[in-house]
Amino acid sequence: MCDEKNKCQQPEKLEEKPEECSPEQVEECHGEAEEHPCTEETEQKEQ
Repeated sequence: MCDEKNKCQQPEKLEEKPEECSPEQVEECHGEAEEHPCTEETEQKEQ
């Protein structure tokens, strides 16, 4: 999933932190994901 170092699947598109991405940016990077896959909250739910 997300890079352990950056916590972001598409760091070249990342403007701030993954947690601060707008819904539009999340959709651009990840398609129609319900939640942003690069946030710590989402990663903790998956484990």
